[in-house]
Amino acid sequence: MDVINVYDEYIDKKNDELKEERYEDYEDWFHGSGAGLCARKHYFKNIEKVKGEPKSKNLMRLFRLGNIVHDDIQAAVSEVAIDDKTTIYIEHEVIIPEFNVRSFLDMVIVEDNELYEVKTANSWSIAKINKKGPPIHHYLQTGTYGYWYEQKSGKPLGKLALLYYNKNNSEMREIAVSRDYIRRAETYWKKLKNELRWGLPKIKLGLAPYRAWECGYCEFYTHCGGGLDK
Repeated sequence: MDVINVYDEYIDKKNDELKEERYEDYEDWFHGSGAGLCARKHYFKNIEKVKGEPKSKNLMRLFRLGNIVHDDIQAAVSEVAIDDKTTIYIEHEVIIPEFNVRSFLDMVIVEDNELYEVKTANSWSIAKINKKGPPIHHYLQTGTYGYWYEQKSGKPLGKLALLYYNKNNSEMREIAVSRDYIRRAETYWKKLKNELRWGLPKIKLGLAPYRAWECGYCEFYTHCGGGLDK
């Protein structure tokens, strides 16, 4: 038996099941994880519906590892919440019709007014975060969920946080997210919606792409024509 191949096929199957369960019939909706990313990427994925370049097996295994860590952290919090009779949202559906955004947040601890977004990263990424802070799209994703929650609940969150798990050494770190990112996320989605009314946005740093590094990691790099490298 080729165990490595068996595991890779298992990961592909689980990924396909998750896509079907969560996103079938919602292909036109933007995802919260896309906050602060290239406007052209949103256009290719959700409007033009281009199939991006396939991800490597190694990357798919890393994504799977991230899902397992998420599940463990959420299960641990759920157990304590049940014992404490605390209301929590775990993998809760987020729908913001005015921005055409649909996603699933990681955790909200309702009685404490706390929202958490869990991220797994390698040591290189963690070192960069320790030096410069989290990437803007992580902040804006968290702000997007904060915007949804406050609109739905009618009460302000006391805490927004990114919870990082280092995949190399299992260290964990919590980083507070300023409430200002709720407003900034709202501004981002409004701007994106306005830009996409006119079709495919032109290549312009600060919008398409939002940050220069995006092009080198984009699944639509070839379809886009190389982005900033064009």
